[in-house]
Amino acid sequence: MDAQRKRTNQSIKELRSALAVGDKERFKITLEAKASTALLKAIREQKLLIKPHTAGHEPIIEILMNSASEVLSQKELKEYLAYLAFIRPWQQSKQLSESRFVGCFTNFPKVSTEQLLEIFDSVLERYFLKMPSSSPQQHETVAEFERKLHHQNGTLNDVYFAAVRALNDASRHVVAPKASKLSPSRRLSATRHFYKAVQFAAEANSLDWIMDAVSYGDFSVVGLESGSPTSVRLEYTDVRRSLLRELAIRRRLIIVINNARKQRFVREMLKASEIATINEAIDYYTELVGLDPARVETEQLFGRSANALAQIDAEDDLLAVASSLAGEQNWATFYLTSICLTWFGMAAGAVRESLPRSRRRRLTTPIPKNSVEFAVLSAGGERVFDTMSLLSNTLPSKSHYDLLRRPILRVTDCDTLWLLQGDSGLWNLAVREALLSGGKVGDAYGHVWEEFLAWSFKDSDWQLIGRNKRLRLAGQTTTEVDLLLKKNDLLLVIEVKALIGSSINSYDHWRSRQTVEWGCRQAAAAAAFIKSNKNWLVSVAGKQLAEEVCHIQPLVLTNNDILDGWHFEGVPVMGEVGRKAITEGAKVDYTDQSGHIFSTHWITKKEDLTTDRILWSLKNPVELSIAPESLETSHRILKLRDLTVLIPEFDLRDDLENVPAIAASS
Repeated sequence: MDAQRKRTNQSIKELRSALAVGDKERFKITLEAKASTALLKAIREQKLLIKPHTAGHEPIIEILMNSASEVLSQKELKEYLAYLAFIRPWQQSKQLSESRFVGCFTNFPKVSTEQLLEIFDSVLERYFLKMPSSSPQQHETVAEFERKLHHQNGTLNDVYFAAVRALNDASRHVVAPKASKLSPSRRLSATRHFYKAVQFAAEANSLDWIMDAVSYGDFSVVGLESGSPTSVRLEYTDVRRSLLRELAIRRRLIIVINNARKQRFVREMLKASEIATINEAIDYYTELVGLDPARVETEQLFGRSANALAQIDAEDDLLAVASSLAGEQNWATFYLTSICLTWFGMAAGAVRESLPRSRRRRLTTPIPKNSVEFAVLSAGGERVFDTMSLLSNTLPSKSHYDLLRRPILRVTDCDTLWLLQGDSGLWNLAVREALLSGGKVGDAYGHVWEEFLAWSFKDSDWQLIGRNKRLRLAGQTTTEVDLLLKKNDLLLVIEVKALIGSSINSYDHWRSRQTVEWGCRQAAAAAAFIKSNKNWLVSVAGKQLAEEVCHIQPLVLTNNDILDGWHFEGVPVMGEVGRKAITEGAKVDYTDQSGHIFSTHWITKKEDLTTDRILWSLKNPVELSIAPESLETSHRILKLRDLTVLIPEFDLRDDLENVPAIAASS
């Protein structure tokens, strides 16, 4: 961490401490003494002004306005003042939304956890019945269809997130372990209250998402009109970055839906247990309810399992290697336990769906831990019960996001129940977070990722001329560089950033971006050093290779495509898609809706990767060339209590009708 960031973090601690005790004078003195562009940005990103909901908070806003006017440019000042003006109406809407949300539980009957989960299931089912069909329409291109799937998946996630938030908060207010069985009329009343709670939870989630997006720099407030309701207009702070992120999320979705992941070691290890474990789970739950196992839709169940296994990607394989190197030999148990719990949850859901509607109740019998343990031990796992405890959750949880990451619930020390039919699409996140929580695995993961990249380039026609080099001048280390790669007369000065996190919310995206931004600054500093100190390059690469270099290009490589194609302060960022574009070339396969490839368009062939073409590829990511969206935006209206928000969204390209059906790039 550089000195400026350390100073900024220390100042944030002092300001937060002053706010915590309501010491406005100390807040003012600290801010005036240490005010800077970086500090004001950090105040917004750390959301120092968001949590307090008191009228006495207004003087703090005024103090910040005065400081901002002293240190920011006119453009920066305008944006920051708009952000400060937005806080109060947002807080008012948030308070109103939260009060109505909590009010849904005032007349809610006392229920057991199992009864609450049954109500949760029935409300989710009601919402999902209203979902439009995701089938492709006549004359719909693959690009348009994938965009539609992406938006529908977003709606689905919104419902999931809202329902889980309602469940988490309801558990704080209405759960009584020894609650009596609900009568049909009281159950209907409770279901109606919960349905309303989901609506208010969705509203609260939207308000949180908007403020997070503004705080973390995804949106800028560009217009605010007071009134009833207050109207706020938002714009993308970085249009290109926002579109690239949207396209990366879509790519992941489509790959999972199509089961198009490349073969992975961890996935194959888990798949070896799939059939036996799922069949055992089916037998267990069908015997429990007196149902013929043949009536269970196993094809659909195994399809859901395939989608769950498709979540495994290169990150999991690298994490397995890193865990072994760090001495965490139990990593396989974590993956096996998590997927076995998921399979049992899926099987319980499939058996439930196979019952007549009149008998279709949640299977509240706990997941048979002994069966899960046997399945894991049979596959080579160990200490299963300990791992199961780490991968499961309780109600209420600290945040509803925790429930989405770990959708297996511990009702008692012995009883474990499934949530979301066993899988929220995030089952392996709990494993990743558990393995990375110790620190040693995280360090090893970074080294393994760097090793993988070095090997990947060695396997191409790039020359690896340096790794983990310290750039020293007059005996002092100026900075470091992870990889030095040469092709023709081009030298890539590369910082490697292994991003660790779920990417489940705006905070995760922001944290990843912070890491990448720091990497861009490191790469830029290293490139500048090499340009100014040619003798250093000679000492590393030799005189002949050093003299061949005419172009020195800083670059950040990451294991996450969420920022693939972005530029920060002039430094390009690449994930695996971008890396392959400069080592193997880039192409687009055009397909019909059945998936048949009828044409292939090469954007760049491997033999055409000249210096100019590589530099062009760094500026022109493949995803932007095949996206149905342009960089132009319009706005949709979102009404949230006393707040009307104009949200930017990307327009379709004008030439979309001339673009064939696009499947994916490779």
